[in-house]
Amino acid sequence: MLPSQFIGWCCAVGALAAFVYTIPPLLRGRRDPAALALCVHFLCSSLSFLEQLGALPPTDQRHLTPLLTEVAVVGLTGSQTVFLMYWSHPPRTARRRARRRVVLFAGLALALVTLNFALGLNGRRAVAERLTLADMHDPGYAAYLYVFFAICALGQLETVRLSWRYMGIAPRAWLRWGMRAAMLGALLSVVHCAIRCWEITGTLSGHGMGVLHSPDWLTGDIGAALKVFGWTVPAWGPSLGRAARWIGKYRAYRRLRPLWLALSRAVPDIVLDPPVLGGLGDILPLRDLDYRLYRRVIEIRDGQHALRPYLPKETRSCDAEAEARDLRIALGAQRAASGPLGPAADAPGAAGRGRAPTGLTDDIVWLGRVSDAFVRAR
Repeated sequence: MLPSQFIGWCCAVGALAAFVYTIPPLLRGRRDPAALALCVHFLCSSLSFLEQLGALPPTDQRHLTPLLTEVAVVGLTGSQTVFLMYWSHPPRTARRRARRRVVLFAGLALALVTLNFALGLNGRRAVAERLTLADMHDPGYAAYLYVFFAICALGQLETVRLSWRYMGIAPRAWLRWGMRAAMLGALLSVVHCAIRCWEITGTLSGHGMGVLHSPDWLTGDIGAALKVFGWTVPAWGPSLGRAARWIGKYRAYRRLRPLWLALSRAVPDIVLDPPVLGGLGDILPLRDLDYRLYRRVIEIRDGQHALRPYLPKETRSCDAEAEARDLRIALGAQRAASGPLGPAADAPGAAGRGRAPTGLTDDIVWLGRVSDAFVRAR
């Protein structure tokens, strides 16, 4: 599979998934013009990519497919200016300006269809590969492509302008990242349109323009991928962020396990809620990870508190290695003395060697270092 085909399939699947994701709120009666425009954008995007990949089922009107695809491209270009208008302006202003853009791009699509039939392009384009250098020597076909790419460039420049305007006031971080990616994709699409027009001009002038083939499709494919990413990431980005935070907490939970396990064996009463299913429940805490991480920190501190009578009396430096060594000495002394302790044991000394925790997050980080040092000190 060529890189351009791989990118095309990723864009097609991403746009189609985003369309399916956007449909249910609209079917439930939610009246949101921006969501409707976004839905139209994803539908047109998926159709255009699928047609370019040859994934649409064959029909008797196959000669109309290139035209329908180009109309879909105009539709996705215009629809993204509509939802950006609603995002970046007050509702009343956005409604008025969005209507103008709907009328403008609908008129441009109609003009493209009229020009296609007036120039008699359907039959010829059924056998020619669409949007390549083939048949660009024909002034009529070249004029049609000039109009098509000019419409696309107009919409992408408007997308850049509106994205730049809204990016500074977007309320969510993932939305701002999406706007940046979409704006960069729109800029690449403008470059793509400029390269295509330059190819048409060079071909009409009798010059070989094959040298521009790579940058042409590179800007087109990457620009399209960035726009699909930019318009979809506000929906799935927060879930990605939550997953990353869960993984970070799980790693901290597992990182504390060696220290917690040693202390819980020495002081069994510190464990308030033993993991369900024994060791499996400890390895995979599928529920209440925040609570279990919090309890693990508290139980480690309770275990340190119970071991205070056995801590060395000499003062050590306040670092994780020293605290881990002291805990190993205390555990060894406790085992040699009387067996498991209860949580109420007390004596002069201080777990942590004078280090006062400043909060749960800092305590998790510190105890993680102590746990690592505790494992190394075996």
